[in-house]
Amino acid sequence: RENMYSQFFILFAMIVVGYYGYRKGWLTREVNKGMGGLVMQATIPAMLVTTIANIQITHDILLGFFLMMAAQAAAMMIFGFLMRLYGKARKLDGRLLDMLDITTGSLNNGFIGLPVATIFFGDVGVMYMSAGVLGLNLYLWSYGVYVLGGKQGGSGAQMGKTFLKGAVNPNCIAIFLGLALTLSNTVHLVPQALLDFLTRLGDLSTPLSLIYIGALAGSSGIKQLFHEKDALELSIVKMLGMPFLAWAVMLIVPAGDMAKSIFLVTAALPSAVVVPMMVEKYGYGEKMSSDIVLLTTLISVLELPACVWLTHFLY
Repeated sequence: RENMYSQFFILFAMIVVGYYGYRKGWLTREVNKGMGGLVMQATIPAMLVTTIANIQITHDILLGFFLMMAAQAAAMMIFGFLMRLYGKARKLDGRLLDMLDITTGSLNNGFIGLPVATIFFGDVGVMYMSAGVLGLNLYLWSYGVYVLGGKQGGSGAQMGKTFLKGAVNPNCIAIFLGLALTLSNTVHLVPQALLDFLTRLGDLSTPLSLIYIGALAGSSGIKQLFHEKDALELSIVKMLGMPFLAWAVMLIVPAGDMAKSIFLVTAALPSAVVVPMMVEKYGYGEKMSSDIVLLTTLISVLELPACVWLTHFLY
């Protein structure tokens, strides 16, 4: 338990470093945006390749990986639809419902999910969380674009092009490359110097991701955010409702303890940071989408450690 508390301290401390750095002017909005790009395009792919490539993947782990990918994509679709119904019941502007569906359904598997899995669950946890990264990309760049575009979507060829452009990214490529190396037992053919470089680069993912999240919170004007009553209400409903539904589902699903733990923790992740940009491009309600992302991120700082703590008792 002492080790768990020390991991909580690392999680909070790195986020505080990012927040303080932004407030002091050491990190500007442009610098933080560039750091986010570095994390998503370089350090996380490096971590995914080396972590997955060095796991001895059994049939059960591989099956669990693809089941987790499908389960997380399905969970995002189902919960987003439930939040759409909630928005209707609350008589929100109908133009905001598509945004609400995708924003509240999405999960930040990359910037927050992978660092949390690394800190608390180790390599197998990273493996299962990376399945969520794949599930998120499948969800956002197919169903997400379809919904945000008013279910117009264009021709099948246009939808396919949009999906490939978004889904074929360094994270997804890294996951499949890592799987190919471990399943073919060819990781030993990769030069050790290259593996060492990728390992060191990947080790930067956790600190940079958490510092990025802290700086994002520092740039948002936290006091003003909490005056956005609709966004705050929707964020609280998401951050309480999604983990509760995940826990309820896990009561009847015959999954392993690690898979159940990762699924519950994933449900407590905030909305994905890429969604407001997608809303701006394809839909309506970018401001509220951005507010929900930031508010759920702030709430997750307290909720995620609680969920991790609960998994030690539940599973």
